[in-house]
Amino acid sequence: MKLLKIHLRYHPPGIVLEYSQKGVVKKKDIDLLDLNCNSDIKEIANRLHHREALLTGDVREQLQCCLETLKKRTEHEGPTGKRYYIYKTLQTHVLPLTNVCFNKIGNKCLSGSYDRTCKIWDVESGKELKTLTGHQNVVYSVGFNFPACTRIITGSFDKTAKIWDPESGSCLTTLLGHTGEVVAAQFSSKGDFAATGSMDHLAKLFDAETGTEIHSYAGHTAEVIALQFDPNEGHRLITGSFDGTISLWDTRVNDRVSVLLGHEGEISNVQFNWDSSLVGSASLDGSAKLWDARSTACLATVASHTDEVLDICFDWAGQRVATSSSDNSARIYDVRADFRELAIMKGHREEVSKVCFSPAGGCLLTASADRSARVWNTTTGNCIQVLSGHQGEIFSCAFSYAGDAIITASKDNTCRIWR
Repeated sequence: MKLLKIHLRYHPPGIVLEYSQKGVVKKKDIDLLDLNCNSDIKEIANRLHHREALLTGDVREQLQCCLETLKKRTEHEGPTGKRYYIYKTLQTHVLPLTNVCFNKIGNKCLSGSYDRTCKIWDVESGKELKTLTGHQNVVYSVGFNFPACTRIITGSFDKTAKIWDPESGSCLTTLLGHTGEVVAAQFSSKGDFAATGSMDHLAKLFDAETGTEIHSYAGHTAEVIALQFDPNEGHRLITGSFDGTISLWDTRVNDRVSVLLGHEGEISNVQFNWDSSLVGSASLDGSAKLWDARSTACLATVASHTDEVLDICFDWAGQRVATSSSDNSARIYDVRADFRELAIMKGHREEVSKVCFSPAGGCLLTASADRSARVWNTTTGNCIQVLSGHQGEIFSCAFSYAGDAIITASKDNTCRIWR
């Protein structure tokens, strides 16, 4: 084996070793999830040198430079966080927005709307690049095939999902088979599969290239409103349902692998952590749970919110989890210490429907029905900034991969880019 290049992976922190083996170029990921501003770079380099045969002595200096760069990236969100300003208001949808997201580079974003379209925007200029038309009802779910971002998937209340070419704006294939509204749609980590969740109680797996249905996952007794592929191999799929359960599926077979039982109300969201070892779930029963994705055991339950828990998300390193609630607050917990509460974010005047960590983990973004989004310090729980100006409740929000931009989507028919 011969090392060719060392690539940096900023979020979560890690390096990717590109090497050749018998004439074939391969890649190997090395996670550095505990890397922070206090890390000893020389000690980490020594540890990697002894553990990884590709990292020979002659690349020690290069390795340390890479680690220093990663360390600096974890420091870019200081104790007071960043300040964002309104950069562009995108307002050509004729009805309220549903969901938004950035591509990996951060130069394009998507918006879905009740007006039955998905729009592609140029982040820098605020110009509308393409309007994806063809759905016959609300476009509820939008997403790229991350990280390549060469395809777009949309899920609609017209009971279909569609896969699009973002350059031409043409529909490449339509995913058919559901008898209820499609409210969740996502590509697998390698982009070869697409999964959908529907109000017909089913989840489905499709070939992303041909649109052919591979499996139909039956077992839930109510609407499937959330799903996610595992971030690594993409062989596992989790689904959350209004029946109060979470199901784990192996995409190579049709049968359900396991069911996570314990919630007493509808599931509002489910998510894997970065290495797919944990599953977090949020429920309208007012609790959030942490599960072992392999043994399916419930590791911890928190019920510190006083109302429905509407969203849950892990940070990029998978070491903390955040929840948001109808009690107008968000909370952060340490997943390595029995869900110990680390911070409480209070200040919104109405329910907090969406929550997400910044890529480096220093900030938390929340979206609320009070027409504002807020940026919080994840260590202190203090509000760094209120993103105000929308004239309707904010349904969706997201950080760009670099953390230098935020997008918010509102009932006022607009989305806003903050830089």
